[in-house]
This record gives sequence, structure tokens and C-alpha cells, in this order.
Amino acid sequence: MKYQIFDAHVDTLMQLKSPEEYLEGNSVTQLDMPRALNGGVTHLVTAICAEAEKEPFSAFQRGISMYRDVSDRSSIELLLMLEGCQPLVSLPDRNEIIRMLSVATLTWNGENSLGGGIGTDTGLTETGKQLAVELDRTGVVLDVSHLCDRSRRDILSLGLRTVATHCNCRAVHDSPRNLPDEDIRAIADSGGVVGITFVPYFLGGNASLHSIADHLEHLVELTDISNAGFGSDFDGVPNLPAGIKDCTSWPEILELLDRRGWSENDIASVAGNNWKRVLLDN
Repeated sequence: MKYQIFDAHVDTLMQLKSPEEYLEGNSVTQLDMPRALNGGVTHLVTAICAEAEKEPFSAFQRGISMYRDVSDRSSIELLLMLEGCQPLVSLPDRNEIIRMLSVATLTWNGENSLGGGIGTDTGLTETGKQLAVELDRTGVVLDVSHLCDRSRRDILSLGLRTVATHCNCRAVHDSPRNLPDEDIRAIADSGGVVGITFVPYFLGGNASLHSIADHLEHLVELTDISNAGFGSDFDGVPNLPAGIKDCTSWPEILELLDRRGWSENDIASVAGNNWKRVLLDN
């Protein structure tokens, strides 16, 4: 069976020097349109992570411009994510940008005026809570992937729908970027999805295809098949797990699930259907 892949997190947008590198292919990034189509990808959440750059506002503008340049010409449906919302705070009129967004996480790593990211122990500020409510009200899905434990629990306590586009399970591998079981359940209870990511440091040990499947199976056992998906983090990490070459490796991941006894319906759910329900049908 050929599955449709909905990858809920890639950082390719910020790595491109021109739209043609995505549209026509290149040998530098881990993802481009021709290779992603070959791997079965139909939808991508493309992130702008301006807070990771030396000149964040300039990077933010570059990312928005690149998204506009490639999205209309892409054979893959592209959704826009803002990874760290500090650029929105200083915009005189942020409504136009918010209307473009499908997903947003309030912080990247570290602390900003909205709350605490990974590496801190800071809760959400009042400004952060207000922006979270505003984004939710306008249809932007809130992502907790980069929030520290305190800020993540603050946002979960607001009763808003949340997701984690690219996180793994702390019970399988103890990392601050991985989610504790109780927070995974809270995301599921909100109607959200957790996207298992391919970052070796978050997979633990000798990261491989089997590590990805281990995290995914823990997630499904903890919640339900409807709360599980993928968020690769292609082009957000220099090294990939054993068995993952680039975005053409999706069939190998899904074939492993088949060998582990997964049904075709369950594989289709985690490959793409769950993210479609949360990000397209809301």
C-alpha cells in the first residue's frame, strides 16, 4: 500500500538560498520537493525559526518571503509554522502573519518575552498566555515542542488544543526535549497529536529506525492511534538516525511498522491522516 505522508515539522525553509533549491531539487538540504514526492510526502509543515538566527527579525522576513515564493508553486501542500513567536510581539500589525500560520510555538530554546523554552525553568508570562489565546481563537494550532516543563504545563492548563509537532517520549529516552507521559496524555485529551521526531539526541542510544518505532509504539500504547504522527525535523539537525538517508526514507519507516505487525489503517493514521484531521479539518 502506498501511504500519504504528512510531515509536521521540517526546517528546510530557512536553509534554502533560492526557491528553485526546493522546487527543482538540490544536493545540500535533507529535503526538497522532488525527493519528498518520491518518498510519498503530500503535506509539510515548514517552520520559520527566526529566534535561532543572529538577526532574528531579518531571518523572520526572509522566511516569510521564501514561504510566499515556494508555497504557491509546490506540488506538496505547505503549511507555515512559526517556531518562536517573539517576532510577532514587535509587529505593528501581526494579523496578516497570523492569518498565514497553521501552527506556532511560543518559544524556541531559551527564554523570550512570552515564556520559557528548553534550557530554562520559566513559566508563561501574561503576554504569552494572551498570545496563546489569540492564536487559538484565530485557528492557529499551538505547538509545545520547544517549551520547558513549566511553560508547557502552563499552556496545557489553559484548556486550548495543543500539539507537539516534533517531540519524543521521555519514558523511552530521558531528555528535556522529550515529553513526560502526563503531558502526552494532556495533549491527547485536548484532541492533539504528538509527532515523533528523527533527531538522534532525542531518540537515545544508537538511534535508528527501530528507535523511531519504539517511541511511536510507546506513544500509541499511552494514548491512542489517533494521537500519533511524525515530525521529522529534516534540515533542523545535521545527523540522522541509522537507516534514514533523507526525505526519501519514509517507505523504510513504514515498512518497519508493517513488519512489527501494524495494520494498514493504523499506519495510514500515523503517516498522515491524524495530522490532516488536526491541521486541515479544524
